[in-house]
Amino acid sequence: MATYRYVRSTVSTSLEEVPPSVGIAAAGAANAAVGIEAFRTLAFEDLPAHVIQQLRRDGTRDGLRSPEEARAVYEQNVPAEAKGSIEGIEAITNDSDIPWMHQQPYAAGGSNSASNGVYGPEGLNSSIGDRPMTQAEIAEAEAYTLDIAEQATPGVTGDLGEVVGDTLETGAWGGVMGGGIAVAHRWAQVQGYRDSGRHDLAAAAEEQLVADAAKGAVNGVVRGTTVAVTQAVLGANPLTAGIGLVAPDAIALLTQKNQLSEAEYNQKAAAVVTKGAIATALVCVGPVGWLGLAGYSIASAYGKATAQASAPRLQHG
Repeated sequence: MATYRYVRSTVSTSLEEVPPSVGIAAAGAANAAVGIEAFRTLAFEDLPAHVIQQLRRDGTRDGLRSPEEARAVYEQNVPAEAKGSIEGIEAITNDSDIPWMHQQPYAAGGSNSASNGVYGPEGLNSSIGDRPMTQAEIAEAEAYTLDIAEQATPGVTGDLGEVVGDTLETGAWGGVMGGGIAVAHRWAQVQGYRDSGRHDLAAAAEEQLVADAAKGAVNGVVRGTTVAVTQAVLGANPLTAGIGLVAPDAIALLTQKNQLSEAEYNQKAAAVVTKGAIATALVCVGPVGWLGLAGYSIASAYGKATAQASAPRLQHG
């Protein structure tokens, strides 16, 4: 009669899932590549009195605009990117080298209304003189002020469309990188099994490659999107990046709160906080940190596979 005995332990045929470190590395790298900015727009009512006074004065020769006319100039002529900070707004409205220019000249009856104006460089204004501005000149003036606005408000933008676009781009790149790193992670596991002579486990692991690519891509998209949204809302800095990268873990933990004991919940919560701290540190380190985390994950997969393949197997006797 055949008997079976365990020498020490069996080798599990259920292969490990794609670890969270894959998604964190992918999303962090994507966020760094895209450079998400914080979204903020200051309302006209929140502007300092001296800025409002300048908006009433810009481009006028006699008297001042009404407050409502100044509001229109702010809303229509100041680039959205400048509206994220007082410094950005002042860089356009309160710089003597950036005049409010009449598209239809004042001498020819052009009004001081927002629809007839554009902020631009003094040199361009002087070269135009008393003739109407061409569309090319208007575009040149707008491009100039946009560049000034972006320089004056680094990390902050008042253009919601730009922030949304960057968020979608971060999620997409996170998905691409997540899928790629997940495949590399599994392939390292396959190679570990092969090098240890366990071709049966290698074959089983190979069958997971497509599923891993999908899981890694989804993880990268989710984490890439959450980190981008977090930084857009709370501001772009290492701490908010760390929060955004582990936000999916925190949300998942909260949904399981009623199913866990207090001790289990506290343990998992501490793990999330630790993961967030590590993610924050990786943001500070930069590309070396993301590459290091991805490399560690891949090397770890190889090491675990060789260790698992070397474990005693079920023997027949």
